[in-house]
Amino acid sequence: MRPANKLKQTSLVDQAVEQLRGEIIDGSLAPGTSLPEGQVSEWLGIARPTVREVLLRLENEGLVQRQGRGVALAVTRIDRADVVEIYTARFHLETAGARAFSTAAPQDREALEQSVEALESGVAAADARSQSRLDSACHTAVVALTGSRKLVVLHKQLLVEARLATLAAGRPDGEIVIANHRQFIDLLRAGEIDAACDQLKQRMDVAMERLLRILPE
Repeated sequence: MRPANKLKQTSLVDQAVEQLRGEIIDGSLAPGTSLPEGQVSEWLGIARPTVREVLLRLENEGLVQRQGRGVALAVTRIDRADVVEIYTARFHLETAGARAFSTAAPQDREALEQSVEALESGVAAADARSQSRLDSACHTAVVALTGSRKLVVLHKQLLVEARLATLAAGRPDGEIVIANHRQFIDLLRAGEIDAACDQLKQRMDVAMERLLRILPE
């Protein structure tokens, strides 16, 4: 693993959490990577007590976990049961957003459209690193149609956990992803909510089965 950049002296915990979170989500720190306090301290140039606080935050976010008693924390591994639970929860949250479309705040409907436009720009720029983040933003914008910040926070956490599972699966074709989002929004605008939810279910089933094929039994 490459050494991380040394951190500034302000908000060390927040900076370290952000840096390690980013490296976990983008795959630089692979699932199962051990994170001994001393090694993390050396990577980031911060004291071990600060490292403990950083790792505790990441553990609370579900990004790191203990592999056994007395063993250092490691980047979380997502198993098959986790994948099924994550996608089931995501589906219920996103269908709640879809069913709220007609009564959602205008700015939330506009934010959904803008999220797809941002994804289109990312795909057009061949910015592979940002495509997953922008695709996730599209899905979270659907949940935001409910008007519930708590549901949005929960959904973002689920997406982080899902990202840990998708690292080994590679990225789907960006143009297909965009077309699926566009079709979904068109169905919502046409008032065909059940059809939109069915389309969403089909997409999620395909994504989930893709992950289950590569995860060990």
